[in-house]
Order: sequence, then C-alpha cells, then structure tokens
Amino acid sequence: MNNRGWLALLALGVLALLALDSFYIVNQTEKAVLKQFSRIEKADISPGIYPKWPLFEEVVKVDGRALVYDVPTQSFLTAEKKLLNVDAFVVWRINNVQRYIVSVGGGSANPQIMERRARELLDPRVNEALRNEFASRTVFQVVAGESDVEKVEGDTAIIRDPTTGETTEVPTDQLDESILREAGQQDSEETVADAGEPAGNDQREALMDQVRQEVNMSTMEDLGIEVVDIRVKQVDWPDQVRGRVFDRMRAERQRDAAAHRSQGREEAEKIRAGADRQRTEILADAYRKSQAIRGEGDAQAAATYAKAYNQDKEFFRFYRSLQAYKESFKDPEDVLILEPDSDFFRYLNGASGSR
Repeated sequence: MNNRGWLALLALGVLALLALDSFYIVNQTEKAVLKQFSRIEKADISPGIYPKWPLFEEVVKVDGRALVYDVPTQSFLTAEKKLLNVDAFVVWRINNVQRYIVSVGGGSANPQIMERRARELLDPRVNEALRNEFASRTVFQVVAGESDVEKVEGDTAIIRDPTTGETTEVPTDQLDESILREAGQQDSEETVADAGEPAGNDQREALMDQVRQEVNMSTMEDLGIEVVDIRVKQVDWPDQVRGRVFDRMRAERQRDAAAHRSQGREEAEKIRAGADRQRTEILADAYRKSQAIRGEGDAQAAATYAKAYNQDKEFFRFYRSLQAYKESFKDPEDVLILEPDSDFFRYLNGASGSR
C-alpha cells in the first residue's frame, strides 16, 4: 500500500472518530451537562440522543440515582457527657448537576472521582450534624428513642437512667427543645398530639430528620447534593469503657434477679403457710366429723345391743361367749390357763349353760 492509500485510511479513521463524537446518549439513570472549553453550555439534559460538535464540546455524565455510603465510625458526647461510638450511613443523590460538577468535579469528568470527592465533602457535614444532635440527647434517648427526662426544674433537667435508676442533672440548654416540651407535656397526651411534637418512641426519627435537614441546608446550596436520609446503624460504647458498662449492667441484672427471687421465695412461703393451715383445718374438721359419726355409730350399736339383750338375755350371753371363744382361740399358739369351772367355760360344759 502506497502513501496515498495510508492517507486515505487515516482520513477514514478520523472521519469515523468525528462521527462517533458528534452525538451522545443520556440514559435514564444518568444526569449530564454539555461543556464547551470547560464552560457549561447545557445542564440537566433529559434522557435521549443529542448531537454535539466533535472535539469542541464534551459531555460529563454522573449517576442520577440515590446512592448509599457508610460514614466512618465517629465518637460523640451525649448530654450526660458520655462517649458513644456511632456508625451511620447516608442516602444521597445529585439535585443540581451543574452545581455538583462545578463544586465537586474540580475539572475532572470521571464520575467515580467526583463521587469520592462528594463523600469526602459530605463526611464532615454529617459528623458535625450528628455531633450537635447527640450532644442534645441522652444515651437512653439515642438508643431507645424515648425520653428519660423525669422533670424540669428551672434551668436544670433531671434525667433518670432506666437501667440503674440513677439521676443526673443536665442544663436545659444542652437538651433539644422537643425533649423539654415533651417532658412538660407528658401528663397530657392530647396536648402533645395537638402541638405536633414527636412522641417518645419517635425521638430517634426526629433526631435523624433534624440531622438530615441540617446537612441539606449546606449541601443543597454548596454542592448540589440532596441528602435523602441519614440512619444510625449501630451505637456502641468505646472499647475503654465497654467493659465497665457491661459489668455495671450485669450487676444491675443480678440485683434485679436477686430481688425477684427473694420476692418469689416470700410468695412461696406465704402460699406454703396458707396450704399448711388449710391442711390442718381440713384434717381437724374431718377428725371432728369422724368422731361425731363414730359416736353416733357407737350409740346406735349400744342401743341395738341393749335392745337385743332385753329380748333374750340368755341368747345374748351365748352369742357374746362365742365371740369371746373366737377371739381367744383364733391363733393356734394362744394358751389360756383357767380353772375348769370358771365362768369362761360356762357354755362349753353344758348345753344349757349351767354348771
């Protein structure tokens, strides 16, 4: 192939590249801007196929879907000055693609690089908002999502630890206003509902909403990023205090268990004493009734014997003598030493019973 052939092939290649660079495609999941010499000519381009000037215009595409990333674990102080390790994640998306590329891109058209820079810019804002919200709430409010403010006295709030029962005084200016209003209205559920304040079990939801709103106030304007949601995955004690906290919790549980066992033993003794008393009363009443029945039977037997004796005294004597013989000689080994003419052998000596 001569030089003219090579030049023709090169010209065809250049024309193909220019033809491929003369249009661009924006997918449904993407957001794009059209730049000309680093200046944005068109922003928020809808999905579709569009023409452009090759070499002079450049298309920058970013992911337009909701993105999720984990915030590095941070330590925050609560209202009682207790340190907690907080692990959270953020759901965000690009709201203003032009502002996002200008603020985050830094001249780069790589979406992965811009996404990494966006996370680096989001982290301090999210951590600052979480730090502010955790500092206005107690450990129980953060973990359980309920208020543990027992009462408010002037500029001081009395907070009771649900686990240990210990109370702590915390200045009211360190607590969130919604928590203080809830503590003042806890005796009137209707008042709380009318005021539109979150219930005790919605404190965690309120915390996350406030963090999201605070972060959005800066990211929407500065970065073109909308924070859709911020959630806390795990709240844990730092390693240096976790052992002491678990020991205290274990001691509290053991104390509660001992109290329940003691109460159970006391109830068992009461039940046992009651059962023994009922048993004694039942046996005594049964013995009384049995003696009364036995007395009535003996009286009836005595009356029957007396009646029979009066009807035929000799037969009655004979019958009683036979019973005496039966009882006396029922065992072959029994031996009686009596005089032959004793009254015991009266009916054995003669048929008439005479001696």
